[in-house]
Amino acid sequence: MARTIANPIELRLRKRAREDEQTVEETIERLLDETVVEVELETVIEQAMDEFDHVSSITIGHLGTYEQPSCIDVRVYTAEADSVEDYLQLFSADHKIALDRGDETLLVPFTVFATFDGPVSWDSASQTTIYMDENVRGAHSLQLEDGLPYVLDKLKSPEQWERDRDCKAPLKRIRNDAD
Repeated sequence: MARTIANPIELRLRKRAREDEQTVEETIERLLDETVVEVELETVIEQAMDEFDHVSSITIGHLGTYEQPSCIDVRVYTAEADSVEDYLQLFSADHKIALDRGDETLLVPFTVFATFDGPVSWDSASQTTIYMDENVRGAHSLQLEDGLPYVLDKLKSPEQWERDRDCKAPLKRIRNDAD
């Protein structure tokens, strides 16, 4: 019978798992989680806005199920974008947006891109406009200090939005902030 020699990394993982009284899989998951850099959504948005002289609108796409969003897309609508989806490399892949849901903190991967295709003037269960410049024709302006808490509530309390999953509503109606 031939003996196989485990590679050094596998041996280290097995030793670490035994020391921590975990399975190898649990040890790998824990070690990967330790490499994650938590970042607040507000920080991501502020850094994205700083990249441009003029931003017309910003929307947040929150994909996947409400219980566990698979990705958050930050879309910056600006005439300065180079294409329909100009991905901005502002953060590394280790950065995750932290969503505090009281009993747990979700760490959600995200992308940030600029686009000249827009802006979008509606909200839905999977998309939320958090900023709208006052100069966008046909849309009501929306300041970041109003839009950001709104989307954070939407992401932190998903159960209240589940019933409207496929419904698109104008910003003014869904937010119930008519003048």
